[in-house]
Amino acid sequence: MKCFLIYDEKNPVSVAAANRCIKSTDLEIELFQQTSPNTLKEHLVNLPRMSWTYPLNDQFGIDHETGMILRPYKTNSMEKKFACTVSHARLWKKSIELQEDIMVLEHDAVFIRNFKPFDWKGGVLGLNDPRGSTHSSKIYHQLASSVNGVTDAPYVTNALDLPQGLAGNSAYIIKPKFAQKLLDKLKQVGAWPNDAIMCNQFFPGELKVVYPYYTKVQGIESTTTL
Repeated sequence: MKCFLIYDEKNPVSVAAANRCIKSTDLEIELFQQTSPNTLKEHLVNLPRMSWTYPLNDQFGIDHETGMILRPYKTNSMEKKFACTVSHARLWKKSIELQEDIMVLEHDAVFIRNFKPFDWKGGVLGLNDPRGSTHSSKIYHQLASSVNGVTDAPYVTNALDLPQGLAGNSAYIIKPKFAQKLLDKLKQVGAWPNDAIMCNQFFPGELKVVYPYYTKVQGIESTTTL
């Protein structure tokens, strides 16, 4: 399985975190230079036509297909968040081109146990410990850790109108057929945060998690909310 780690070669904090991730596993990891606001236009050329449509800061929205309420994403730079989604979308496209499962890592991921490929059913498999990496993380952990092995990504609140999916997108395995569905959804609804577009409401039964977890977040400063 090919493993790609999204990082910024120009950011010492990102480089240091990426190196810690690489040292934490025996997997062969390929560094993948992130999309930045400066390269956003260039990288969008080879992706479905899209513009940013998810509400930011003091805005709210609604997805009329599912009834999901879109609560604002806090950021001082829409371009940074857009670039983060494009970084992931470029790797979804790579999975399609390779026609094989790939592992996608963000620079803040670090392995906490050895990973060996195994068979599982679904479209995407979250590898990450939710604690410290998503909202309602304690509830998410209680649900995800209740059964060993692969299970459906849990709903952490009864408010089904909130986008819910993986525990952040710092570490996951994606299958090419599901990657195509994600790109199609981006083309349909526009660009959202990658962990919001990849939600249970859009793709029921296709988002999976595994316990015990394989990774956790390092807790470094975000590069997309500044």
